[in-house]
Amino acid sequence: MTFHAMTERYEEITVCGKPALFTSIRIKRDTVPDGLYAYDVRHDDECRGIPCEIAPFVMVNHWGTIILAEPLELPDDGRRYIDEDTDWNYAPLDGEGTTHHKPCTTISDFMTAYAH
Repeated sequence: MTFHAMTERYEEITVCGKPALFTSIRIKRDTVPDGLYAYDVRHDDECRGIPCEIAPFVMVNHWGTIILAEPLELPDDGRRYIDEDTDWNYAPLDGEGTTHHKPCTTISDFMTAYAH
C-alpha cells in the first residue's frame, strides 16, 4: 500500500548531511511535488532495524521513504549503502542558522524551509 505525500506527517532527519523527511510508509512517487526527491530505505537482513541502503525503490525489507530538496548522489547501480555513523542522523539538520528552526513535519513545511 502506498500513501499520498501531501497528506502524511514526517520526521525531519539528516541524510548524507542534507535535510530530509522520513516516514516508515511507502509514498506514491507521483504525489511528491516537483523539485523534491523521494527514495526508499532498506533495513538490514537480520531485521535489527538498521537502515542500510537508499535506492529509488526497495521491494524487500522496506524501512521507509525519505524526501529531500536536492537529489542524492547514487552509484551507477542506483543504490547507496548507508554508513550509519556519517550518512544517517535522526536529528534535524543543525548548525549555523538553525538555532530557531522548527522541525518540519509536512511537505509544505519542508518546501518552505528548504526548497530552492
